[in-house]
Amino acid sequence: MEALDPGVGLSAYHRLTVAPFRLSDLVSVWHFASRWNQGVNIILDCEVSHAKVEDAMSVLRTLHHRTVDLVGTDNANGLLVLDDDALALYAASFEVEQLQMVRVDGPIDRGDVLAMLGKSTSGESVMDAELRASASIEFRRDGPSILESRCIDMVAAAVGTGLACYVSEVLGTPRGDVPRPPLSEVMQLLGRSGSVLVRPEDVRSDSGVIDVGICTGADREEMMVDTSLSFSPPDGTWRSGEAA
Repeated sequence: MEALDPGVGLSAYHRLTVAPFRLSDLVSVWHFASRWNQGVNIILDCEVSHAKVEDAMSVLRTLHHRTVDLVGTDNANGLLVLDDDALALYAASFEVEQLQMVRVDGPIDRGDVLAMLGKSTSGESVMDAELRASASIEFRRDGPSILESRCIDMVAAAVGTGLACYVSEVLGTPRGDVPRPPLSEVMQLLGRSGSVLVRPEDVRSDSGVIDVGICTGADREEMMVDTSLSFSPPDGTWRSGEAA
């Protein structure tokens, strides 16, 4: 499909809606955008319900200093620009209800941020404002999160995270106990049509193995299961298989 064609221009990106999506899921998936570059993470908007640490003000001062180090004092007002370590600290320190964040590969200035904010305010994608942006997220703790990325590995990791969370709910185990399927397996699913559909009636448990029937067809009117992934809890492994 064109969406997965590496020949598509730099302006192309993939868009994915994930629900539910925890902040820890986001941080884990976000790492796939940082594997090949030294980009920065720009928090454009955020809503926090409470701090999870006692020294929250100290954490905020640390994050502000990191922002100043990355973009300078002239551009730091009203911004939170974090490297990957600082982003992990932020996620571990605060209960985030909503978050809008973008990752840019390279240095930024106030003009870059204003352009992205302008797109966001008008309901457009911030990815259209900055070609160096490798990913953006509109995260909602109690609702669907919208992930956009020029990194197909990140999209596959997000889909795999969703599948793992789904199986965790079927098994009644804590989220995070079930690993993501291998990226190669998820990439094969996405390569069929760019779409993955999982329904409760297509999930079966046979001798403890969870078989997840998956529809990858582009024709959603039929919504026929055409492949599957199976998870074996005893050894924590995933296996693929064509639907009968």
